[in-house]
Amino acid sequence: MRSVPPILKQIPVALLFAAAVLLTLSVPSLEMSNRTGFVTSIGVLVGATALAAWFTVSPSLARFAILVPLLDFVAVGLLRYGTGEGRTIFASLVILPVIWLASEPKRRHILYAFLGTVLTLTMPFLLGSPLEGNINEVLRVLYSSTAFAGAAAVVNELSRLAQRHLNDVRRRSDAAEEELDRAAAVQRALLPKSSAIAAGYELAGLCIPTRGVGGDFYDWYRTGNGFSLTLGDVMGKGVGAGLIAATARAVVRSARGDSDPAAALARASDCLSSDLEDTGAFATMFHARIDAGSGRVDYSDAGHGLTFLLRADGGHERLVSDDVPLGLGLGEAWSTMTRQLEPGDMIVCCSDGVLDLFEDAVNPLDRIADLLASHRTAAGVVAAVDALVQGSALPDDVTVIAVRRDEVPALVPA
Repeated sequence: MRSVPPILKQIPVALLFAAAVLLTLSVPSLEMSNRTGFVTSIGVLVGATALAAWFTVSPSLARFAILVPLLDFVAVGLLRYGTGEGRTIFASLVILPVIWLASEPKRRHILYAFLGTVLTLTMPFLLGSPLEGNINEVLRVLYSSTAFAGAAAVVNELSRLAQRHLNDVRRRSDAAEEELDRAAAVQRALLPKSSAIAAGYELAGLCIPTRGVGGDFYDWYRTGNGFSLTLGDVMGKGVGAGLIAATARAVVRSARGDSDPAAALARASDCLSSDLEDTGAFATMFHARIDAGSGRVDYSDAGHGLTFLLRADGGHERLVSDDVPLGLGLGEAWSTMTRQLEPGDMIVCCSDGVLDLFEDAVNPLDRIADLLASHRTAAGVVAAVDALVQGSALPDDVTVIAVRRDEVPALVPA
C-alpha cells in the first residue's frame, strides 16, 4: 500500500461516498437529518480527493498524504450526522480510511485509525446532538472503535510483514542482478580483444545476449600458421547456458595444438556430454582453422549450418554438414571439410538468433545471404546485423562473426 499513489487509495472512498450521496437523494426511506452537515460532508470529501490528487502529482509532498484519510474521517462523520446519526447505513465507510492509515508501517498509525474512528462516530455529539437517552450509542461508538482498532492492528501487521518480504525480495533481486552483471562482464571479457591477428585479414564479431548472459560465444586466436575461428550456440539462455558456453570455448581453445578442427569438436563434446545430458541441452558449433598464407580453410560444423562463404565475384555458398551437435553422448564423430579463401572472399557465421530477425520472411536464409552479400567488409556485415538488432525484442541471443581476406597475408609478428 505504501507504494500506491494517494489518489488510487482515495478513489474507493470517493466512489462509495458518491454512492451514499446518490442513495440518500434518491431513496425515500433514507433520511437526510441535517442538510448543512450533509452538504458539508460532500465539500470535505471533495477537498480530500483534491488533496490526494495534488500529493500524487507532487511526490515531494507525499509525507503529508496522511491528511487525506483524516479528512475522510471528518467527511464520513459529517455524512453520518447528516443522514440520521445512529440510523444511518453509511457509518461503515469509516473502514476505508482505517485501512489507509493501518497500511502504513508505523505502529502509531493504529492509534491514528482508532482516534479517527472515534472522531467519525462521535461527530453527531460534537455537533450538538443530545447525549440524553443515547447511552447505548456511546457504548456502540466505543465498541465499534475498539473493533476497528483491532482490524487496524491486523492490517498494520500484515502490511509490515508484506513490506519486510518485499524488501527481502528486492535485496535478493538486487544481489542477483549484481551477480548477473558480473557474469555478463566476465562473458564479455572472454570475447577476443583484438582483431589484428593476421596481416591481410579483417575480422569482426558481435554478440548480443537476450539477457545479461547468454549461451552464444565467438572466438578467434592465432595458431601455428594462421588462426582459428569459432562460433558456438548453447541451447538455452541465461547464466546456465553462459557457463556451458564458457566451458565449450575453453575446451576448444585447449585443442589449438591439433590442426584438425574435428578434434577440437570431439574434445568439447566429450567434456560437455555428461553436463549437457543432465540439463537436456546441446550445443551447435562452427570451428575453422585458416592458413593465413594460402587461405586454406579447414572447418567442422557440429549441427550449426549458418555459415556462409561469400565470394569476391558476388557468389556465395553455405558451409554445412550432416554432423550432429555437441553433447548428445551418442558416440558421434565429426568430419573436416576444406574450402579456399581467395583475396576478397569472406566467411560469415551467425547464430540462429539472426534467423529470428527475419521471422516474417518466407526463406530467412536467403534474406540473410542477401544481407551479407550486400556488404563487402567484415565490419560492414557486423554493423548491418547490429542495425537490425536495434529496437528489436530479441527472443534469442544474436551472434555474428566475419573474416575477410584482403590480400595474401603474412602472420602479424608476435
